[in-house]
Amino acid sequence: MLGNMGNMMKQIGELKKQMKELKKIEVEVSSKNNEVTIKCNGEMKILDVKIKEDVDVKKLPMIMRETINKAMTEAKNKSLGKVDLSSLNIPGM
Repeated sequence: MLGNMGNMMKQIGELKKQMKELKKIEVEVSSKNNEVTIKCNGEMKILDVKIKEDVDVKKLPMIMRETINKAMTEAKNKSLGKVDLSSLNIPGM
């Protein structure tokens, strides 16, 4: 029982280490006409948003949505190579 607990603690430590690596991943994506720029990390947290002053306010929600989705997808793709859950022996995964 204690050996199993030690192994689980080791796995938790490894998972925490991998989660810290996700914070280090950063991507910056701009809209088609560079009207909006979004910066996010591997944890899918938005770090920065830049909006040009002359952007059409009526188009802003669409531009924001497209740019955020693009940034999140890029961050997710970069993160996939950094996290290796196969080394963790978690039941059900």
